[in-house]
Amino acid sequence: MANFTIPSPVFVNGATIVAAEHNANWTAAQNYFDALSTGANINAGAIGTSALAAGAVTTAKVVASIALTTPDIGAATGTSLSTTGTVVSHIATNAQITSYTLVLADDGKIIEVSDASANSVYVPLNSSAAFPIGTQILVLQTGVGQTTLSPDVGVSINGTPGLKLRTQYSSATLIKRATNTWVAIGDLAA
Repeated sequence: MANFTIPSPVFVNGATIVAAEHNANWTAAQNYFDALSTGANINAGAIGTSALAAGAVTTAKVVASIALTTPDIGAATGTSLSTTGTVVSHIATNAQITSYTLVLADDGKIIEVSDASANSVYVPLNSSAAFPIGTQILVLQTGVGQTTLSPDVGVSINGTPGLKLRTQYSSATLIKRATNTWVAIGDLAA
């Protein structure tokens, strides 16, 4: 918190109190505490991991800007997120040189396969890798070996006309639709 300073000297026993000094102290206190409600006297970083009572914060106030430095800030709730300015998101790449089975850390990434031979990107059962419904994983074939999107036994991947990437530099997005159901959208071949 910002420092609270009393403008008039401290009063001592037996000394005469000047009304203007007394009133100035009370006015300073009132102004300081009124400013807390707007966030004006709360220093950057003053509120950390301390527990706040449920409902204690009803409106967020960002004075300048805020940088999110953790890779995962959790699930947002509500029906929409409004932003102004530029929102930049960079997608991470998981480079592979042969067939590969998806893992939870692949959620939201590009799986780039640069194999010279035919290969597969395997989609595991939910019991092996419980991707949240709505997960999107991009698969990019950078090698000349054709990449096939291969479901584990018990998993379905719906795609048309098939589940093979058409040629080098073709891509498809895998989207999880239900517990063991995915859809593939992209440059696919039979």
